[in-house]
Formats: sequence, structure tokens, C-alpha cells
Amino acid sequence: MAFNPELGSTSPAVLLDNAERLDKLVNGDAATVPDRAGQPLDSWRLMLQTFAAVVENTRQNLIPLGKQYQSVEEAQADIANIPEDSTTYVRSPDDSALAIEYRNVAGTLTATGRRMPSQSSVDAVIQFIDEFIASGAVSGDFFPFFVDGAGNVPVYWDNGFAVSRIATSLYQMIYEDVHARLGDALNVQVTGVSPLFFPLFMDSAGNVPVYWNGGLDASAIATGLLEKIWTYINGIIANALNQNVPLVSPGFVPGMMDAAGNVPFWFQDGELDATGIGPNIRGIFSRWYQRRMYTSAYNIPLHTDGRTLWRWKAKKAQLKAGLATRPHFMLTGDSWTQNNELATAIAGLLHDDYGDAGLGWRTVNYGAARDGSNINRSAGWNLYDSSPTSGAPLYGCGIDGQSVNTTMATDYFRVTNIRCTDCRIYYQDLNGRFQYGYDAGGITQWTEVVCGNTGATKSVLLTGMADEVRTIYIKTDGNMGRVAIHGFYLWRSGVAGCVMSKAGNSGILADQFLLFSDKIAEYLSTMQPDVIAIVIGNNDYRISESTAIFRTALQTYMAACRAVLPDVGFILMAPPRTNGTAITPIVDFRDVMYDLSQSLNCEFFSIYDLFDTWAEMNSLGCFLDNLHPNATGSNLVATSLYNALIKG
Repeated sequence: MAFNPELGSTSPAVLLDNAERLDKLVNGDAATVPDRAGQPLDSWRLMLQTFAAVVENTRQNLIPLGKQYQSVEEAQADIANIPEDSTTYVRSPDDSALAIEYRNVAGTLTATGRRMPSQSSVDAVIQFIDEFIASGAVSGDFFPFFVDGAGNVPVYWDNGFAVSRIATSLYQMIYEDVHARLGDALNVQVTGVSPLFFPLFMDSAGNVPVYWNGGLDASAIATGLLEKIWTYINGIIANALNQNVPLVSPGFVPGMMDAAGNVPFWFQDGELDATGIGPNIRGIFSRWYQRRMYTSAYNIPLHTDGRTLWRWKAKKAQLKAGLATRPHFMLTGDSWTQNNELATAIAGLLHDDYGDAGLGWRTVNYGAARDGSNINRSAGWNLYDSSPTSGAPLYGCGIDGQSVNTTMATDYFRVTNIRCTDCRIYYQDLNGRFQYGYDAGGITQWTEVVCGNTGATKSVLLTGMADEVRTIYIKTDGNMGRVAIHGFYLWRSGVAGCVMSKAGNSGILADQFLLFSDKIAEYLSTMQPDVIAIVIGNNDYRISESTAIFRTALQTYMAACRAVLPDVGFILMAPPRTNGTAITPIVDFRDVMYDLSQSLNCEFFSIYDLFDTWAEMNSLGCFLDNLHPNATGSNLVATSLYNALIKG
């Protein structure tokens, strides 16, 4: 709260201002008047209104509690003073209760069923109880069931059911029943046995054939019973007994055999062995060896060993041998791969070791590329971006899920400040027309494309340009349909080096890759990436997207890529702990990516485990903001990734 002049000032202007404010507070119509710091003060009129409301509310709430009615009719007549849904009491017309409770239900008093008991009803209950309570000295656990007319308690509870006496007729009935059940087992003198011995019954010759001696036992078992027991047991274990198992060592003992003749587990030289384990046992082991950081059974590596990147490694070897080849590294995923920092760090390492063969992919969306090139487009283009939408593209899109389209005949699109000798322009074959070209000797060389309306993703190639910085032009002169441009792939022919494409989409979720995974064949077949590195999950963990959806999306996208390039390599890069609000722990997405690297035969790199917490890494100068790395953090990721998988 700031005062100007400061609080306590004796300036005449402040005193005059206070006097004017006091006049407004006392005499004005406004509910509040701001003080010198701009904070609202309640006026005298607002305070009077507030006090009146408090008094009325208090009156309405005290009336039902403080006022009693002699009849329902009297209370109904006073319904205006009984607030809606509150209760009041009416004196009972007889002695069965002191008062009866009623509730105001939409202006009508309705009995609630609750009553205030009268003293006479309470006295009647006490008298009724007294008649059944026997006086005398008894324990705290004693409870009489009833008392007879002479004050006796014949049946009671005293830590158990008990009676004071049993009539002769009842005693005789109990005795005869017990004697009939025990018969010859009564009054038999048994000697030479332990105190734990108890005969269950005795035959006429004095033998005890069945008894208890620390457990059920018998003096003998007849042949018929033995046969029945054996038949029962043998039926259970028959398949595991006396099996002739060929081609195994003498130390082999089958554990059991199933109905198909398989032996799922056995003992080999005294050690348990099996053909495999099912999902339940695997789940137990998975819980024992939790894939979480800093646990004693931690078993997820920082990265895999790179053995599936043979295509990438072979291309680098060809380049080092002087062959005309351009190894192509493509980085895609969320904003970590659309922003320049990580792509620039990886490209720098590649170009230092192998040379720079061009920019690679250039998106149609705004934003400078890592080489400083940019775009300029007229206002008539409509942008499609798969990351904020739930719908598939109507007119196709680029490999990064972005595209522009227009129906105008005057629109233009330019890629500026780009160095290349070759440029492939990707478009959707709709019903429009456009022209593309470049400057040569100060004159723009134009070529026209008249679309055939097949709906397919196609491309045209600009080639033979000098290796220099230039502008690539597109215009829609004479267009009478729809033109959709998806992106550009640019490289330098005759220059030894690698191409490093940045094809990310800021804000994208893993399952949004499925919006265009069926539209990437043209890109992969012409761009020919040798390895695709995917950084994804930084958005997924902050929304209610399940890891199952995340897993399916990556599986589907990778399958679509491999359908075009079966030997392309993949690196699944798990993002670190950023400073977002987690709906699903980000470590769960890391675990999915590692599992996929094992099941889909690809590589894995864990930025999650390379970095510590966001707070720690931010204090070390590695983050640009709550979610993204700066140049320092990107250099840390790029160097570790390069040494672990890219360079090898």
C-alpha cells in the first residue's frame, strides 16, 4: 500500500483531501470511497445497511428458537417469522410429549417426527426398567435377563449364559442325550498314553481304533480305505509321476507335466529351472526392481549402447572415406526440438567433426532456424498446427505436423537468408496452382505447379543452384483453387558433411503424432533420415494423458517410419524433471520409453537421469525457463548424447 505523500503527512493538501473524503464518507451515496492509497473504505450509508441486515438476520434466526406456540394453527399463522427450512416447536396437546418439532417447508409447517419427551414419559420408562432389575451385590459383568415376582433372577449373564437352578425334568433330558452320544466311551480307564491322548470311541472289545494324540490317528487302516486314499492322491499327481523324459541328463527331475505333455519346470542337478516365466511373476520382479532413480535395485541405464544405429554409423564411415554421402540426423518431438537451443548444440558437434551439408528441414511456421534463416509470408495463408488441435489436417501437413494453405491468387511465401544448392518443396496435390523460384544473376527463375487434385502429398525439386545464401520464393498468381505448402528440405550438394534437421512441434503430445503419422511417407522417402531422435513427454506429464496412450502413440509412429525406412535408427530421449505441475509423474514416461527401446529394438537416452532436479539444474544455469533448456543445458545434453550414441 503506497501513500503519496507518505502516511502521517501534515501537508495542507493532504488535510483538505481528508476533509473532502470524510464528507463523501458521511454524506455521499457511494458504498465505498477510496483512501489516499486507493483502497476502498466503507461509507456511513453502507455501514448502516450492513448493521440493519445483521439485525434482521439475527431476528429471523432467534424467533424459531425463542418463541413457542400453543397450537399448530398459531404457529402457521406466524409463518412469516419462521425462516424457510428452519424448525420451531408446538406444545403437545397431551402428556405423551412436551413439544412437537415442525419444519417450515415452502411456507407450510410439516411435522419432523421428533418430540421433546415429557417428565411423565421419562418416569414411566424408569419404572418399567426398575421392575426388571434385581438388587444385590453382583459383578460388573452381571446382567439379569428377567426377575420373577419374588425378586429372584433365574436366568442371567455372568461372563457367560447361566442359570440359578435346573429343574429335574430338564436335567434328566440333558443327561440321557449326552449318555446316548458317548455310550461305551464313558468311564473307560485308558493307561500308558500321554496326557494329549483322547479316545474318540471304543469298540465292544475295549479297543480304541480312532483317537487323538497330538493329531488325528488310528491303530490300523483297512485295505478298502487305503485303496480309496491312494486312488485320490494318484489322480492328482499321476502326470508328474514315473514320466520317461528322453534326451535329458540323469540329473533331470520334472516338476510336473501339463495336459499337452509339456514340462513347464524341473530340477536340473538339484537346481530349479523353467522354460520361462509368465506376466504375474514378471510383475513381481518388476516391483522388486523398480525402475526409479536412486533405489537400491535401480536398473535403467543412462543410455543404451547404440548397436541399432548401423545405418547412421555406416553413412558416417562412408563420409570419412571420402564418398559422396550426406548422413542425415533428424530431431523431432515437442518444443525441446522446435526451439533452436538443443538442435544448434547437436548440429555444432556434427559439423565440427563431419562438416555442414545444409539446414535440412525448414518449417512453414514462424521462427528463425538455427542457421539464422527465416520465413516471410503474406496474410492470406492459414496455418494448421497439430499441437493445439484434436483434428487431423484437412489438407495434409509437414513431417512436423504443420502446414499453410490459401485460396488467394495474390499470396506469397519466402524462405530468406538460406544457404543451399538444392531445395525440395512439399505440397498437397489439391486443385490450386502456385509458382516457385529463386534468384539467379538478379533474375528470379520461376516454375509453375498446376495441382492435379489427387489429394496426395507431393514435392518438387529446385536443384543446380550455386552454393550461396539466397531466398526461395513461392507465389499463387492465377490460383483459383486451394494451395497447401507443408515445408522445405534444403541441402548443399557437393559439400562433405552431415544434415541436421530440426522437425519439432512446440506443445505437441505423443498421441498428436498420430494425426499425421499416415502422411509421412513422402518425406521419409525423399529426405532419407538415417536416425530419428524423439524428445517427447514434457507436455504429456502435465495433462491427464495416460502412459498407455503415450506408449501406443510412439509404437504407431515408429512403425509408420519403419514401413518406409526399415533400417532407420531411433533414439527415444526421455525429458528431465522440469518445473511444471505433474498430473502423471514424468518418470513414468521415461520408463515407457526405456521399455520400448527394449521391445522395439531402438536406442534410449535419459535426460531425466542426466539431469538432477529442475531446481538444482536451474541453479547451475541450465534452464531458459520452467520447461526448456538454454544453451548451457542444451550443450550438456548434446555432448552426452553425442559421445554416447551419435559419434560412436
